[in-house]
Amino acid sequence: MNGMAWVRILIGAIWINGAAEKILNPQFPQQFAQSIKAGGYVSQAPQWFQAFMKANVVPNAELFANLTRAGELVMGLALLLGLLTNLAALGSIAFSLMLLVSLGGVGFGGGLGPPEFLNINLIVALISLIVLVSAGAKALSLDAAISRGRPLISPLLTNRRADKRDGSNQV
Repeated sequence: MNGMAWVRILIGAIWINGAAEKILNPQFPQQFAQSIKAGGYVSQAPQWFQAFMKANVVPNAELFANLTRAGELVMGLALLLGLLTNLAALGSIAFSLMLLVSLGGVGFGGGLGPPEFLNINLIVALISLIVLVSAGAKALSLDAAISRGRPLISPLLTNRRADKRDGSNQV
């Protein structure tokens, strides 16, 4: 198995870990609602994002908490198994960037602490972008198995053209 497949699996494991923490905590929806109503994930965000959060997320905080748990689990499993990997990578990018924006975006710091530019959300978004465009990340995946001998869907699932004769993928 190539290194990019391991990278895909690692990003999937990160999302599964986040989901497991939330799923194993039965009070998570209430805790999230309390935190968001107190300004968590809202106060540091840009004005346009604050307006979205106040209008949509704050009144439905417990619903969004449950959607977060489910989304992290589905993205993680999809990346781990390599099932609809491109779609899961897009979701990982979007979710990571949403978290990044909700925490105030990137900054260059004041020179005394750790750099604020390289945080986990930005790193996961960038690695997910690499997974999205990499054909190697689809090695040892359900996408590769599904696309074998199916030249029409192979480029969508594996970023490669399928050879019609023997079902193997070309780079």
